[in-house]
Amino acid sequence: MKLKDQVAIVTGGARGNGFAIAKALASEGCNVVLGDICQDIATVPYPMSTQADLDAAASAIGALGVKTLAVRCDVRSDAEVKALVAETLKTFGKIDIAVANAGVTSLIPVVDMDEATWDDTLDTHLKGTFLLARHAVRPMIDAHAGKFVAISSVGGQRGFGMGSHYCAAKHGILGFVKSLAMEVADHNVNVNAVCPGTVWTPMMQGLAAHFGMEQEEAKEQFCEGHLFKDREITPEDVAQAVLWLCLPESRCVTGNLITVDSGWTAAAG
Repeated sequence: MKLKDQVAIVTGGARGNGFAIAKALASEGCNVVLGDICQDIATVPYPMSTQADLDAAASAIGALGVKTLAVRCDVRSDAEVKALVAETLKTFGKIDIAVANAGVTSLIPVVDMDEATWDDTLDTHLKGTFLLARHAVRPMIDAHAGKFVAISSVGGQRGFGMGSHYCAAKHGILGFVKSLAMEVADHNVNVNAVCPGTVWTPMMQGLAAHFGMEQEEAKEQFCEGHLFKDREITPEDVAQAVLWLCLPESRCVTGNLITVDSGWTAAAG
């Protein structure tokens, strides 16, 4: 096990990509701290994770033979992210890996978007990534070792109509990753991003339901840009990319990104 006895924080870890990332890290022996909001956000048009989701995720990760910790955390809040990191350090004494995965989405034209929707989306994705780095990277600097991975998106490399807030946040994450990588390279900390295409997580399922779309019809529409029509991108595919960036094999990769999109960005070129 290549990550045995290491400690990782995964935000948005109760379900979807975050849960798959936590499982992948645990499969290599890593102890995992799951952070999730466990409450709805008024501007998000689908149900968010619950305490039951978080508890079930922690139980499933623990069943893999590693230590787990479940912490309610709204990544828009500096105080809550600081508390998440503090609880991790109190329990485990260190942080080897931090994965900024928490995210939300909606589809709204700019002219119809209110300020709260913009703020909640930017704060969850971009500010949440900054806050996790702000608090979790310091112990990595002190230890002269660490891996920080942020989840961006195909939307961080191109635009989507009615997704200006989401794409702005995801583009911002890539700039943040490149900049942070430059700051911490001398401290032996790797900073990278993973950019998924459409993954049929509870977030996307909820968005389809909000618009009254049949799930299979919505999936086909949202995945239309994928070149592999017979290969659905799964949370496990995203998780394997994150896992590699956390393994010793990626020691010379920093300030970069892995795109897991079935060729979408190649075709959009």
